[in-house]
Amino acid sequence: MLRVVKLSVISVIVIFVIVFLISLLFPSTVRISRAINIEAEKQAVYPLIADTTNWKHWNYLAREGISIEVLRSDSNLVETRWSYGGRSVHGSFRLEKIGEVTVVQWYFDFQLKWYPWEKFGSITFEDQFGKAMETSLTKLKNLVTNSP
Repeated sequence: MLRVVKLSVISVIVIFVIVFLISLLFPSTVRISRAINIEAEKQAVYPLIADTTNWKHWNYLAREGISIEVLRSDSNLVETRWSYGGRSVHGSFRLEKIGEVTVVQWYFDFQLKWYPWEKFGSITFEDQFGKAMETSLTKLKNLVTNSP
């Protein structure tokens, strides 16, 4: 019986060490990014992004329980900090006028701790945030261009 317990404890330790070593191969920073071209002047897009009270009209990720703080804002860049559940994430919107369109790039930068479960959990960030970011940017485009 003691031999089985000893083998079990050693097996759990070895498996944890292997999982930990594999997690070290994952980056400690993850960026999720989406962009959209909007056929409008930058001045028509910027107020909808710079003022978080306007986000309720287009941003699906801005909901109750999430605190959003604008860190910096000018006509080319809006930097934000999103806080939820004891976690803080840096998000930014870049606006660039190229010809007749304004390109809006939205990204989140996640800083991960060394914990293996956090590193492996980052695999799902693309699915968790990407689709909502795409849908939100499409809604922003429709709001600016008055399309249905």
